[in-house]
Amino acid sequence: MFIVELVMQGVRGIRELARLRFKSGFNFVAAGNESGKTSSVDAVVRLLFPNNEPRVIDPLVSKHTPDASRAALVAYSDDGAYYRVIEDFSKRAVNLSRYNASTKDFALMHKDWDTTARFMEELTAGISEGEYDKLYVFRREQYAGRSGRASSPAPAPHSAPPVRNPAPAPAKGKTAALEARLAELRGMLNKAEEAADADYKLQSGKLRLEEIRKKLENIEEINNRFADIDANIEALKGCTTLPENLDEILTEHERRQGEKMTRSDELNKDIMGLQMQIDSVPRVNLATDPLFIAGAAVGVLSVVAALFVLSEEQRDYFPLGILVALVLIAVAWYKGSRKSAERKMLAKELEGLQAELADLEKSFEQGGTDIAACMQATGSTTTAELREKAENYRYFLSMRDDIDEQRKHMLDGRSAEDLQAEYVRQQEDVIELEKATAALARYNIDTYAIRQDIERLEPEMSGGVTADFSNSGQDLSDDFGFAAPLPAEGTAGFLAELGIASRIGGIEMETLIPAVEAAAQRNLSAATGGKYVRIEAGHGGDPVVHAQDDSPVQYSELSHGTKDLIYFCLRTGLVEALAGKRRLPFLVDDSLAAFDPARQQAACQILRALGAKTQVILFTTNSALKAAGDAEAELK
Repeated sequence: MFIVELVMQGVRGIRELARLRFKSGFNFVAAGNESGKTSSVDAVVRLLFPNNEPRVIDPLVSKHTPDASRAALVAYSDDGAYYRVIEDFSKRAVNLSRYNASTKDFALMHKDWDTTARFMEELTAGISEGEYDKLYVFRREQYAGRSGRASSPAPAPHSAPPVRNPAPAPAKGKTAALEARLAELRGMLNKAEEAADADYKLQSGKLRLEEIRKKLENIEEINNRFADIDANIEALKGCTTLPENLDEILTEHERRQGEKMTRSDELNKDIMGLQMQIDSVPRVNLATDPLFIAGAAVGVLSVVAALFVLSEEQRDYFPLGILVALVLIAVAWYKGSRKSAERKMLAKELEGLQAELADLEKSFEQGGTDIAACMQATGSTTTAELREKAENYRYFLSMRDDIDEQRKHMLDGRSAEDLQAEYVRQQEDVIELEKATAALARYNIDTYAIRQDIERLEPEMSGGVTADFSNSGQDLSDDFGFAAPLPAEGTAGFLAELGIASRIGGIEMETLIPAVEAAAQRNLSAATGGKYVRIEAGHGGDPVVHAQDDSPVQYSELSHGTKDLIYFCLRTGLVEALAGKRRLPFLVDDSLAAFDPARQQAACQILRALGAKTQVILFTTNSALKAAGDAEAELK
């Protein structure tokens, strides 16, 4: 939850109407001395934890307006509703209401202390007032006792309400004039209250309008992202048919592909070697063989000689010539047949290797049919591309589901059209509220003086009593009451706060302490420029601080300002560690004033960072700490 608005009138030194509006993150409230910083913090605590006991209410009642002391707070709960609690400290009255978006008004829920207190206890996650004050209210006085300094004296008890003295009844001639004046004042008061109420409704309407606008912007952004992801999924629609165990199939395919490539390389090398051997064996052609040519020539010459040259006595040489020719031709044939046989053998071996290579390719293709189908379905050319597309497809599907879940959560069961229609209606309502506020703007005046006049005239009309403050002797300062209980001397340990945080957050100390120490040492290192880098706080006694070289530094050797800074870092670290379990407003009552300017700036930056996780409201006299973008309010 976080606080949206705080309204006070007649609270201690705050006489006139004071209205502070806050945002959910870091809020900067500039206020001078005795202008109501502590009063505002105490009023917030009182409104968050309603209690009608005089000991807790009386310190808030202003001595100047003891009969007109009241405060109101509007909180935004974790369930998305606005709640307003109003406490009249003078009349000991309380009422709790919830904002109704349909009627644009707050509907009364409770007006008794017990039920209001029980409801606020649920709203504040069941934390008690003492626990809240111990963890989520940071006052300057809480430094005392932790750095060896004496704590400031407790405030004096609140004096009794002023005595009322009897007043004589008015003369009859003045009755009509008094009645007319009272009627006029009451009319002015009604108009002023209507103007304030109209302004409040306008601000509430604008808040709601801004919330719807941001929600619509977020939904539009989500829809655009959804459309982009849908387009990517459509481009990968072939992946819808991919098997669930695609990664295993691809891994096995890549293994087989590696084995196939290794064997293919071996076969190709063997084929290349055989081809070279075949090429080295010349092809046989008897017509061109020299021995065959020589044998044919000898045979032809023998025949010619026998017919035309040789005599009867020489014809015995003819058979010899024919024999020589036949021998030469036979030798030529034998050599040719040997080479042909060798070529045939090599060719047959080559065919065997080529067949084995073809079988290997065919077997690999048959084993990769599923992969081929997946690649064809997705338009992939490689298994790496197929794997990448499958991973992208799964990523986009998961992303689309997450975005769809976010959209459903933001719409909360409604459609975007319904939300847009609500935005249009809210715009119209805001326009009407602006008109109503403008029409009543001239009546937007301080009601304090009007109430005082009415309260002064009413006793005159009835002959009753009138207030007499002349002898009250009261001197209420802005810092009266509600001061947090100071720790006793020698109790500078941080175990008490850790124990409370562990109990209310439901976090084991073994988990909580490292988280607090990590956040605190990060903040301390940033605030000291790295001079101190580590804190150990999960034990009794003083925290253990380590310097830049990780050597421990004696706590007694540290300056008061450094001890205060260490406690500040521990407190902010504790709130940060609890933010995931308890998101409650963290109220800082001018706790940076003791630091030097550089450390004030560093501490303020720590609070800004903490504001990203929970609401932080800083009340300070140093307006120079404000940075651009801070949600700002002012107490005068």
